Amino acid sequence: MMVTSEENQEPTEEEVILQLNEQLLSIGASSAEQSFGLAVWLGTLPILGIVALLLAFKIINLILAFFLVIIFFLVFIAATAILASAARQNAIRRAIREKTLPQIQSYQASRGIDFETFASKAREILPAEAPLLQALGNLTPSSESDNPHEQQKT
Repeated sequence: MMVTSEENQEPTEEEVILQLNEQLLSIGASSAEQSFGLAVWLGTLPILGIVALLLAFKIINLILAFFLVIIFFLVFIAATAILASAARQNAIRRAIREKTLPQIQSYQASRGIDFETFASKAREILPAEAPLLQALGNLTPSSESDNPHEQQKT
């Protein structure tokens, strides 16, 4: 039973990798949902307003108004999805820089493992598109002060 309590206090390398990746995924999803929701909320009223004005001034008829609303919404949803994706990427980059990289460096220092060991383990267990792998791509061995690879280069 004591081994179990120690394991709860000190997560394994695999658990840390999965936790950091999940944290990045969560941050990205939250940001994308917020930006998509805001864009839909703010963008729907102008689309409906334009179509209503065109309809009120008899520039278009009811059938054309219906098709214009559908076309506007399809274009609008596509643009909003692109913006949400960009917001997701920006949120993940910011989280990598402000949270994840310091956590990785702290974990490596506390466990005494080098960058390559940690990165290799992450590549083994995470899919290629995982945001943690992007974070590890930003953290090069030369950016660590205690890395033996840096000492060999200099």
